[in-house]
Amino acid sequence: MSAALSATPAVLTVELPQETIGSGQLPPEPLSRDAAEILGQTMAADLHRILGDEVRTAGLILTGALYDLTELLQPGLPIAEALLEVYRGSLRGGAFTPHRLTLGNAGGRFPLPELAPRRSAGAGPLLAVPFALVAPGPTLDDVRRLLEERLLERGAPSLATDQAIRQQFGIAPVHLAYATFHDLSALLKVQLEHAGFHALWQVIEGALYRPDTPVAVTTDAGNRFVAVQGRAWTPYLTLDEWAERTGAEAPEGYAQWCRVQRQYMAGLGAHGIRVIPTAPDEGIYAGDAETAVGTAAGASLADDACRRESVDGSPDFDSASAITLTEQILPAVGPIAYTVLAQNTDGEIVYLGHDYPLQPTAIQSIQQRWQAHAERIGASFQLERPGGLTCSEAPLQLMPWLDYGGRA
Repeated sequence: MSAALSATPAVLTVELPQETIGSGQLPPEPLSRDAAEILGQTMAADLHRILGDEVRTAGLILTGALYDLTELLQPGLPIAEALLEVYRGSLRGGAFTPHRLTLGNAGGRFPLPELAPRRSAGAGPLLAVPFALVAPGPTLDDVRRLLEERLLERGAPSLATDQAIRQQFGIAPVHLAYATFHDLSALLKVQLEHAGFHALWQVIEGALYRPDTPVAVTTDAGNRFVAVQGRAWTPYLTLDEWAERTGAEAPEGYAQWCRVQRQYMAGLGAHGIRVIPTAPDEGIYAGDAETAVGTAAGASLADDACRRESVDGSPDFDSASAITLTEQILPAVGPIAYTVLAQNTDGEIVYLGHDYPLQPTAIQSIQQRWQAHAERIGASFQLERPGGLTCSEAPLQLMPWLDYGGRA
């Protein structure tokens, strides 16, 4: 019966030339239904050749679209669930029948929004066409075993599939291969560890295969991430907190910490793992992962887009004659904070603080929020961009830019 159906996902990997990705081009648009059907025919023939007659006991559903690996390797494998749901719907409540179903664009839209590829700039160079074999559980067990045993070892696509990929997508791949999702995971592990992101892989691996087991990692730069059930918590340190924790008196180490922090937050988010910034509670750094996760959940920041550090006064001030925003920027990282200085006409400080953007979108919103605040209370507003960090030493602290004569 259709209610007992299960799906096992796999992919046709499509490796593009490195220079294609380096140019920042978007992956090709999804295929039309007719073009997807052409690709589906050649891939179905490949699977029969590789797996034998037993594969015909299962249904086949595939999408005529290219996805980045981060879109496929996500907790719970939502792409497999979506494909299974579409296949089940095609039976219209009737008994299971093994047939082929290919999905393509119709009027610029995919059958389900969650199946539409993101097509992010610079995705790849390894993209993939996902598909799933669908059957009742006992039948699928035998097919899944064949997939694991034969697909990667014997999974060379035919010339017809190679031509279909080239002609329908309009690309010139350097290599094609069939692979299971376990094969993809192994490949991702090698890529991340080779690039120095071993700790990132530990968090992703846990979310994919051991979602209920707490994971806690610390990078070489001192970044801390703890995770369970598809969520990850991370203390987001201000410059002052980082300096106090490390005892450093120069900002170069903080630049590395910020760079890694952003890379990890972006990497986890791309894999569908929700990243939750926290205050730097010492319990999050505990050696026991379960204790660290429990502490982190209670230390989550109310605002996951901006971390505010007030130095003097309250950010809710309702009178000032001038508000100056100093952009604190690090090379190869970008703006890491905005120092807010509000003063009266006599130069008295009404408020001094720092807003740290925790997400790229927060950079613009911080600027807009303070400009709107200035307009609301009738104060002048100035955004200073010195082009680096404005800070003191011993102790290491961010400072506002005060060289107004130079007009940064």
